[in-house]
Amino acid sequence: MPSVKNDRRPSAVEAAAAALRASSLAVPEGTFLGNEEALIARLRVARNTVRQAARLLEREGIVQVRPGINGGYFATRPDLNIIEHAVSAYLSTMAVGVQDVTYIASLLWVEAVRRAARMPSHLVKPMVEDFTARLKLLAPDARFRDILDIEDANRSAIFALTESAFIELVFQINYTFAQGNFVGDWANDGIEEHIAFVQAWRDAKLMELMAIADGDEQLAVMAAQHARNIWHKRFWGA
Repeated sequence: MPSVKNDRRPSAVEAAAAALRASSLAVPEGTFLGNEEALIARLRVARNTVRQAARLLEREGIVQVRPGINGGYFATRPDLNIIEHAVSAYLSTMAVGVQDVTYIASLLWVEAVRRAARMPSHLVKPMVEDFTARLKLLAPDARFRDILDIEDANRSAIFALTESAFIELVFQINYTFAQGNFVGDWANDGIEEHIAFVQAWRDAKLMELMAIADGDEQLAVMAAQHARNIWHKRFWGA
């Protein structure tokens, strides 16, 4: 099938937004980009065009507009929390299944653990020792909130260690969506099933950490898959 050529030229607002976006991303966050008069002159567009472009970039988290005598247009960066919740809200409009999103998050986590197992031992050792100690101190009937705190901290540490910023972003979008749309009892602390979950999750995490420390990529992947399956069973019963 022949390709369809798109000859549409960008509108004045789109062109101004592209130029202003490039200017903002080329300088450190917080840099003053100019007042409205300066941007009108630099971009060679009408005042209303500058204002419309700025509104677009404010929604992207690329430009901040400050009113007042000392105000103007400033470079900024998107807030990850805003991105996570915005994309999560968009997924809701697409009727995306929460269970599907959870499985995708699991695949991303397994990849992050695999990368961690490939890291030099002296880099992963402090992280492994820290979380191994936390897990060994965990009470058999630990609250679900305590489990989540350790899980969240461990994920952040591994994503940072492996420099997997993009994987972390996509994981967190999926995670935020799942949290916001899950229907059920997240924290049935104290009951027999919860205590069994705590033990199974703790053992799986210890295996995951041990495999990372040993540089055993295959075992790390298996342990990560096992740990995520425990979460799936907790929430989906399978």
